[in-house]
Amino acid sequence: MILLRFRVENHRSLRDEAVLSLVRPSMTTLHPKDGDWLGATTRVAGIYGANASGKSTVVDALKFFRAMVMNSATSWSLNNKLPQQPFLLDPETKDSQSGYAVDFVLNDMRYQYGFVIDQDAVHQEWLFDYPSTKHRVLFEREGHEFKFGRALLGAPRTHASATRHRELFLSKARSNGHELLGTLWSALVDRVVIADFSEQDRGLRLDEITKGITHGVIDLNDVITLLRVADIGIADVVIDELELPTGAELGKLMVAHYLAEFGKDPVDSQFGIVPSKRIDDSPSSVTARREVELVQRALMFRHLGHSGTFPLPLDAQSTGTLSWLTLALPALTILRQGGLLVVDEIDASLHPQLSQVILRMFKDPDYNRTGAQLVFTTHDTFLLSAQSDSMLTPEETWFTEKGRDGATSLFSLADFPTRADQNFAKRYLDGRYGAIPRTARSFLATLLDAEPRETADA
Repeated sequence: MILLRFRVENHRSLRDEAVLSLVRPSMTTLHPKDGDWLGATTRVAGIYGANASGKSTVVDALKFFRAMVMNSATSWSLNNKLPQQPFLLDPETKDSQSGYAVDFVLNDMRYQYGFVIDQDAVHQEWLFDYPSTKHRVLFEREGHEFKFGRALLGAPRTHASATRHRELFLSKARSNGHELLGTLWSALVDRVVIADFSEQDRGLRLDEITKGITHGVIDLNDVITLLRVADIGIADVVIDELELPTGAELGKLMVAHYLAEFGKDPVDSQFGIVPSKRIDDSPSSVTARREVELVQRALMFRHLGHSGTFPLPLDAQSTGTLSWLTLALPALTILRQGGLLVVDEIDASLHPQLSQVILRMFKDPDYNRTGAQLVFTTHDTFLLSAQSDSMLTPEETWFTEKGRDGATSLFSLADFPTRADQNFAKRYLDGRYGAIPRTARSFLATLLDAEPRETADA
């Protein structure tokens, strides 16, 4: 899957329609004239902006879109309301509908899929493809009224009659076995990985890494190689069998647990396993958690020392090591299979050199042979500098800025007149493109009992 554009309206601080595009400005037609979708799109998009300007909201909107596609016809269908998050600082929008849409390419066919919702219902939903210079309607929905194009085979009306008002038709048809819609559902769910780098998110990813190693889905050699790439003094990673209870076949136990919980083999979009359900007090959840903790205690990282290597368990590793591991492994998976990795605050707990390594993996066609893409937020202006070996170009650089009314605008550096010899990092920090903090340092005087100074704060 190749993402072309993501559009969102009325989601948290994104009150007005915002468009994140990975299409190069040079492509002005619906299809690239030479048929080269990789050449017509960028592999990365970095989003800059002041704190609380809406960078993370763009990521959250993508996360919500994926979650709606994944859950609306399953776990969310049991809820009384959809978890809509409208813009709350305007009386006209807090009770209004929210819209989401993606343009993407799958198997050389361009598609557009989107929906409009509020807390009570799906009000609109549509799917177009573009076999030629015009779009073709596969289906359109207004409330519970459906229109289907001739190209959508597979008895779509049967699936539509089973779709409830808070469920997406795409999701319901997929769960009922529709071939094409199931394929598109998988592209939008299984090929999109979102990491927000919160403490909870990092913990869940470590759990998934542990399970992946246990099931043989994650190759321990990949873990070792990625740690060596980071050059953080770890020579090897092993599973200490002495730390495991005698006779415990943890892999079989965990597979049996997932078969019982999910009714299928453990397969997941990120590491090839099913992510854990929320841990509760049920015997199966407690058992699963205990098994994960046992394997994590058994993971030993051999650090280089004065006279050889010394084993240290997972919980003795630095935050930087764990951050690298929980980002680099999903990046490697996406690069191998194709798709989209979305990372909030890519520079969190990572040295700038390691952020550059991740960017280089996606931007270098020798590494990225599947057309995988990376969207990330950051404050690291070195990535805009010519000194960076993974320097972001104007079409790869995006900004968020929050207005006085609390609404976020999203715009690209490519919207400004630029030259290749300009220092984009300095110009950004100088405020040439906006999207920088407005400070009021004079208030510090009231906190520190100091005489206020005459300043020209931006």
